[in-house]
Amino acid sequence: MKDSSGMFIVGGGAIGFSLAAHLASSGKAAEVLRINHSAVGTTEKIAVKSGDGHVLEQSVTSKPLSSVRSINGVVIVTAKANANEYLADVLSKNVSDIDLVLLQNGIGVERPFMNKGFRSVSRCVVYITAEKVQESSYTARMVKPSPIGLLEGTGEKTADIAGIINTEALRFYNEPDIEYEIWKKGIINTVFNSICPLLDTDNGIFDRDETIMSLAKCVVKECVPVANRAGITITTKEIIEGILAISQMSAGQLISTLQDIRAHRETEMNYFNMEICRIAEAMKMQTDLSLTRMLGALTIKKAELARDKEID
Repeated sequence: MKDSSGMFIVGGGAIGFSLAAHLASSGKAAEVLRINHSAVGTTEKIAVKSGDGHVLEQSVTSKPLSSVRSINGVVIVTAKANANEYLADVLSKNVSDIDLVLLQNGIGVERPFMNKGFRSVSRCVVYITAEKVQESSYTARMVKPSPIGLLEGTGEKTADIAGIINTEALRFYNEPDIEYEIWKKGIINTVFNSICPLLDTDNGIFDRDETIMSLAKCVVKECVPVANRAGITITTKEIIEGILAISQMSAGQLISTLQDIRAHRETEMNYFNMEICRIAEAMKMQTDLSLTRMLGALTIKKAELARDKEID
């Protein structure tokens, strides 16, 4: 097989296919590389419904990542962070030719890719809520433009990555202080990805229910001191405002963890609730994170029970 170069999206989920469709519509060809080893190469018409109700239909080409011998260009990782150790190993075979962009929320998801020799490594804090409706059909709502910031590497191409993947419907911008954005969204996701799945409800619950919003505030008050101790200047007020904005903009949409539980998949809770608790312990903080830890543990257990039920 010939070597491949250009723009690649690793992960064939709702975010990956939706982004690929919008990039193709903007004249920016991006091939989807699926982690599933049983996947076959195909070109299919993808339908993506935006928040304003507009439906984009665009042909998208995908194939198994395992079928690609060499990659040269921009690699956008939209797969679940649980696959990052595997992806870091696979992609590291030609790291010097790759500008890596992690379109993943969570704290510490970049660790497997650091110091591996990639031409550049960037994080994107994703403000897009996406969901698979049916085969080849997705919804993708942009809550607000998503920031992209450099973590490792230099070069002219790195500065242009946000512009390269920016589209009219799904917008991205360069953000110098990406660590602040990572922690802000990380705490927001700690709330959404534990409370919504446990209540089996959509993202709009925090805007609709004052009692549930009060619970969210308790989680935020536990987590913010950890961020501050880690050197991130952020306030409880900023996080609460972010939760309300996302709740209002994505009412009716299911958070990714609830989608994972319903699909009997492993969750990413280890990069939200449990990672914040781990960092607090590593810094020997005496902060009470009992609610954050309990909600995370319950969500993980709910996902395990759902997978066990499928096996039975």
